Amino acid sequence: MAGAPDIVLVSLGTTMGLREADVALARQITAAGATCRVVRATMGASASLRRRMALTDVVEGLAARRAARSGAGAVIYSSVTAALLQPARTPAAVRFDATAALNRPGLGGAWQRRRERPVFARASLLLPWSEEAQRSALAAASPSAPPSVVLAPPVPFGSPRRTGGPDVVAYAGDPLKRGIDLLYEAWRTARPKDGRLAVAGLERGEAMRRLARAGVSEPPGVEWMGEVPREHWLDTVASARLFVNASRHEDWGLAQMEALSAGTPLVTVPSCGANVALPLAAELAPELVAPERTAEALARALRAGLALDEPARKRYAAAAERLLEPYRDEELRRRVADEVLPVLLRG
Repeated sequence: MAGAPDIVLVSLGTTMGLREADVALARQITAAGATCRVVRATMGASASLRRRMALTDVVEGLAARRAARSGAGAVIYSSVTAALLQPARTPAAVRFDATAALNRPGLGGAWQRRRERPVFARASLLLPWSEEAQRSALAAASPSAPPSVVLAPPVPFGSPRRTGGPDVVAYAGDPLKRGIDLLYEAWRTARPKDGRLAVAGLERGEAMRRLARAGVSEPPGVEWMGEVPREHWLDTVASARLFVNASRHEDWGLAQMEALSAGTPLVTVPSCGANVALPLAAELAPELVAPERTAEALARALRAGLALDEPARKRYAAAAERLLEPYRDEELRRRVADEVLPVLLRG
C-alpha cells in the first residue's frame, strides 16, 4: 500500500478468533472504499511476562502502543487492551468483545477498569461486538460517551455438512478458562462407545502440563488438534456431531457461532459474560443447554445432543441459519460503510 492508509487497525491478535475478526474488519473497510492497514503488535521477549492478568495487559498494551506508531488519518484499536496505554489521538475508535468491567474482575483488573473509562470517553467511536458490551462501555464513559455502533465479527457460512468427523469438537486456546476440567468430567460420563472428542487451540503437551497443575486427568477418546488452519477448523466443526462449550466466561462466543453457522448442534453450559451464542442456543434447542455449570448437567446435555437423529439435525441447521442473518458479512459491511467510516473519515 503506497502512502499512509486512511485507517490503521492496531491488532493484538492473541487468538485465532481475534486475528480473523481483525482481517474481516479490514476487508469490510476496503470494500467500503477506504484504505486500511492491519498492524500487528509483537511482544518479543516480554511475552514471557504474561502470567498474571494485570501484567499481561501491561505487556500487551505496550506492544500495541509500539505498533500504533504508523501514520494514518484514523486508528482503530481492536481491543480494550490495545487501547489502554495509547496516547490521546483523534479520530480513534475502540473495537472490543468485552470491557474490563465485564471480564477483568477483582484486584487483577483494577487498573484496567479504571483506565478504560477515560479511554472510552475520549474515543471518537466505540465499536462493541455485542449490545451487552455496548451498555457496559457507555456506562463507563458516561456522561461524555461517544457514539457507538454494535459491530460483531462476521460469522462465515459453514462448510457443507459431512460425516466422518469426531463425535464432539471443542475449542480450548486456554484450557482452564475454557473449562476443560469440567468438559473432561462430563465427557467421561457421557462418552458413547468408541466416541471421540477433538479439542483445538492448544498442543497436547502444554494442555497436559496445565491440567496436571489443576489436578485433572484425561479421559479416554480425546485427541488434541493444536493450532490448525482456519479452513481445517471449520471443516472439523462441520463434520462433528456436536460442538461443546464448557467455558467459565465467554466474551462473545465466536467458536460457538461458527458451530451454529455450520449447522452443528451446540451443547453448552451457561457461561457468563457477553455471550451472544447462549440465547441463540437456548432458542434452538433448550435441552442442549445445561441449566447450571456442573459436569452432571453438561453430561445430560451431551447425551441429548448425541441422541439427535438426522431430521432433527437438519431442522436445527435451518433454524440456526435464520438466526445468524444479522451476523453475516453483507449486513456488517453496510454498517461499516454507513455508520463507521463517516465518523472516522469526516473532514
